[in-house]
Amino acid sequence: MSEIDLIAQDAYETCLIACEAFEDDYLSGLTDRVDQLWWKDTFKNHSGELAHRIQGYLLAARLTMDGCIEIGTPATATKPAKIQRIYWRGRRQKVYQLVAWGIKGELPSKKSVIRHLCNNRLCIHPAHLKVGTQAQNLCDQKQARQKDWPHQ
Repeated sequence: MSEIDLIAQDAYETCLIACEAFEDDYLSGLTDRVDQLWWKDTFKNHSGELAHRIQGYLLAARLTMDGCIEIGTPATATKPAKIQRIYWRGRRQKVYQLVAWGIKGELPSKKSVIRHLCNNRLCIHPAHLKVGTQAQNLCDQKQARQKDWPHQ
C-alpha cells in the first residue's frame, strides 16, 4: 500500500469512529446554526458516505515532496492556487473542511476555523489540519512567514 492509501484508510476509520462517538448533548438548550444542524445530520445519518467521501478525496489527491496531500489547482506565475470545493447534501464547502470536521467529529462553532499547520491551503492531509480559532490561524501564518524571512 502507498502512503496515501494508508492515510486514506486511517481517515476512513477515524471518521467512522468520530461519527459513532458524536454526541450533541453538550449543545442542548442552545439554538443550532444551520451548519451545525447539517453536521449533526451528517454525523448521525450519513457517516458511512462521509467516511467514503473523505477517503475518496484523499486517494484522488497528490502527495507533494513536503508531505502534503494536495487537491485543487496549484498556483502558477499568473494565477493563485484554487482550493477544491464540493457540493454535497445541499451544501457547498471546501474539501479540507469536510476532511477536518469529518475526522474531528465535532460541530463547528461560530469562532472555529480549520488551520493548515503546513501553511498549504491545497493540503487535505488529516495530520496537517487542525481545528482552532482565527487568532491561532493568524499566529500560524506569522510563524510561517518568519521562517521564510531571509534575514534571521
